[in-house]
Amino acid sequence: MKSLPQPIYEKHGKRAVLLLHAYSGSPNDVRMLARFLEKSNYTIYAPTFTGHGTLAPNEILDQDAETWWQDTKQALQFLHEEGFSDIAVLGLSMGGIFAVRALSEISLVGGGFFCSPISPVENHVPENFENYVRHVLKIAGESEASIEQKVVAFRPRVEQQLRDIQEQAAITESKLSDIQTPVFMAQAGQDEMIDPYGVYDTAKKLAHTGISLHWYPESKHVITVGVARKAFEKDVLDFLENLPWNEE
Repeated sequence: MKSLPQPIYEKHGKRAVLLLHAYSGSPNDVRMLARFLEKSNYTIYAPTFTGHGTLAPNEILDQDAETWWQDTKQALQFLHEEGFSDIAVLGLSMGGIFAVRALSEISLVGGGFFCSPISPVENHVPENFENYVRHVLKIAGESEASIEQKVVAFRPRVEQQLRDIQEQAAITESKLSDIQTPVFMAQAGQDEMIDPYGVYDTAKKLAHTGISLHWYPESKHVITVGVARKAFEKDVLDFLENLPWNEE
């Protein structure tokens, strides 16, 4: 059996970056970005959201999105306890919703999101979750018939959880005017999960602060592993290099 994805924690320099993965994803979503940033002496922490990173999709559905917000705050607290006072936070998709909420509520040097539905947009999350269920249950060795039964049984719970995540996005969107630090925004032009143009609505609401908006015309939703990955990683590093870190 494949080994399950593990959280990432690599201590390097005094600059710490919290990386948050996507809904139904794992730290593997941001592993390549983490490795890239480590080479520039950033300390990286990429935790696993509660219920994620297993071969049992119902463990995600047993959670609520508020738990994942608490996970985000606990991850920042962990970095503080490890002695890091200067922290940036970035997230992919749902992880970006919580990263941006953190920027509005917690003292951080900056951060942002990659392909995150912060402003309300059309999305294809339920279909994607079903594909995820099929993938992990196949790895777990379940039969096709059993897998399809579970896909159908999970549908009402997936819809409810998506509403739950959208409520968290609405909370984040309502707090955008409170953000006073620089914000990085990356959006894939070929995003198959969310309407990519929603990023411009979010950008308008962040016009009062320093924003860095990057559009990758050929990329799909999981931009961290996509065709423009090298350019994307360089853009993230450039953004981080220019944050107001309080180095002693």
